Amino acid sequence: METDTPTNLRKKLFDVLSQVANSDKGVEITLKQPSGPNKGVVMLSKARHEKLEKLDLMVRMGTLETVLNRMAHEKPDDFSESTAY
Repeated sequence: METDTPTNLRKKLFDVLSQVANSDKGVEITLKQPSGPNKGVVMLSKARHEKLEKLDLMVRMGTLETVLNRMAHEKPDDFSESTAY
């Protein structure tokens, strides 16, 4: 992930927005703090954000854990087209 400052981001905003929108990479914008850890924000494409929202929902509902558990213990006929519906 690239890192940038607000000043540099302002200079090349359109280019950065285009780059983020057309790739799966994010950009971190750092914010200078007087003390403590460096805080900032991450800019993601809308498509990437939607994927992460779906993943978060699957985690919160327990669906992801169930699917991963079934995949880890699958039998040959567990994931066939005939038993999928």
